[in-house]
Amino acid sequence: MIVKRTLGEISSKLLTTLSSQERVIFTLSDAQKITKTSDAATRRLINRLIEKKWLIRLVPGKYLIVPLSAGEKAEFSENWYVIAKHLIEPNIYYLSHYSALDIHEMTTQPLMTIYITTPKRRNLANVLGASFRFIYTKPPKLWGIEETWVKRTEKVKVSDLERTIVDCLDNSKLCGGISELAKGIWVKRNDIDYTKLVKYVGRFQSKAVAKRLGFLLELYGIGDETVIDKLRKFVTASFILLDPSLPAIGKYQSSWRIRVNFDPIELKEIIRT
Repeated sequence: MIVKRTLGEISSKLLTTLSSQERVIFTLSDAQKITKTSDAATRRLINRLIEKKWLIRLVPGKYLIVPLSAGEKAEFSENWYVIAKHLIEPNIYYLSHYSALDIHEMTTQPLMTIYITTPKRRNLANVLGASFRFIYTKPPKLWGIEETWVKRTEKVKVSDLERTIVDCLDNSKLCGGISELAKGIWVKRNDIDYTKLVKYVGRFQSKAVAKRLGFLLELYGIGDETVIDKLRKFVTASFILLDPSLPAIGKYQSSWRIRVNFDPIELKEIIRT
């Protein structure tokens, strides 16, 4: 059923004021300061705006203004990362995997799922055309994080370039597969701090990550010999899949102890497209 979207004087004042402040997400306290009404009256006002599809309740006490052009299945991509931040705060978090690739401009593929790594267990959430997936991790794993502007008025926490690569090498299923990550590494090859990257590999404590990284760097001829030599020290006798999200097929590559289950010719062609 379509609900008629009309605004009264106080509702209009609330949304107009928030818009002038470039705020698309606000709290009950924020609303009360603008409307100068009682707590109960402000709650009733907000509930009416939710019923009329002007607002969406993100979490108790936090609300999202639905854009004027949006319908029930609206896309709101410019604010998805801001929504993610407000869905999880005050819990610690960082935007990761495919979302981090997008923020670091390592991918051009459409993004419909936002990945949020956090020690807070949360179920999948769906808001304005996007799915928000929460990846559980233990607090000691929360490192290699930076803040970045995603709007003129909003910053979010995201894995830095090197941590993004490590996370994606660990779980390529969450970044569109090894081919998507490979393209991103090639695009950012001149921006990567390879010394930091090797340090992160050691801190992450995953031999599989080291093997995949070494294989890709050698394949594309990036990173100097010192970097390659340091990564070789992580190589163990057992073989691992280059892309664990794909079937266990393909030839074995002995120097990095990897089963190359992605067409190596296609891997090389990726960087030419």
